[in-house]
Amino acid sequence: MKHRLKMWARDAWARVVARTFVGRITNRRVPRRLTILTGHCVTSDELNGFLPGDMKIRRETLKALLERVRRDCDLVTVSEGLRRLESGEPGRSMVALTMDDGYKDNRTALLPLLRELDAPATIYVESRPLDGGPVNWSHTYFAILARATPEDLVRGYLEHSRDEATRAKLTAVLATGDRLVYRLKRVLKYEADAADRDRALDAVLAALGEDAAAPLRTLYMSWDDARALAEAGVELGGHTVSHEVLSTLSADEQRREVADGRAAMRRELGVDPVSFAYPFGRAWDWNEDSVAACRDAGFASAATTHAGTNLRGVDRMRLKRWMLDDDVDVDRLVCEARGGYEWLRRFGVDLSE
Repeated sequence: MKHRLKMWARDAWARVVARTFVGRITNRRVPRRLTILTGHCVTSDELNGFLPGDMKIRRETLKALLERVRRDCDLVTVSEGLRRLESGEPGRSMVALTMDDGYKDNRTALLPLLRELDAPATIYVESRPLDGGPVNWSHTYFAILARATPEDLVRGYLEHSRDEATRAKLTAVLATGDRLVYRLKRVLKYEADAADRDRALDAVLAALGEDAAAPLRTLYMSWDDARALAEAGVELGGHTVSHEVLSTLSADEQRREVADGRAAMRRELGVDPVSFAYPFGRAWDWNEDSVAACRDAGFASAATTHAGTNLRGVDRMRLKRWMLDDDVDVDRLVCEARGGYEWLRRFGVDLSE
């Protein structure tokens, strides 16, 4: 009941701030702010059709959203937004669009939209797929589920995995029949032995036939694509080498993931990126070793996936971002951009998550 009441209050307040004069008041009362939006893909059946809906946003949805928020805010890159915040110079609040991972559609679909709107963006890229290496295991997981049921996936995994603890957990989850895609992924993400998981999923995908793996080979950009984005004024930031959950790695492993990803960008693009985004991005997906790894590698900022807006003096290594997909609640997002939720936070009320 308490949760439902909070959700009702959150949505009701969002509608008031987004649709009435109250939003103009909160926009003036709350100090200049940077609201960062983040997604993954612009929907393309050819390139990312097998990925789940919460990783995609349609072009028309994204266009309408950007056109709406720019009524109140300037569109900027993450680095430019932080520069303006810290300078103290007068001006409107800002919104930065970001995309994580470095998918091919970021060039083929997003870049034309940015040009049409004369809008900037920041894209955080993993280096291994752009180097022609294997994609993160989560994409193999979704490629399997595009061809098979969760039950089939678990049966195949049990056949190929030697990780007894994970085998038992997957079997237990399957027996519940509840939110299988989400809960099976959580076990594989946080509890499975990484090497065993990757090998087992690859074997399950291979058993589905050569065509099952085809979408993985065209999912990500090439370095040429990344160069085209950079030449068009898109800010490119780091996102590790292979998109592992940093908090599951040792401090040394984290440093290699972060620094080697940045070194690959320097090698291929001739620039030293200053913006970074933690893979997956929730508080349990990174830790103080992750923060230290980012600073040591030379990054000036690092973004999470916790909702909120960023004010002057924000901890640059813990930036907040709003997640985007095709079901994005525009009123809630506009409420954040207009300072509506931040105004409530002054009174100890946080309705944004």
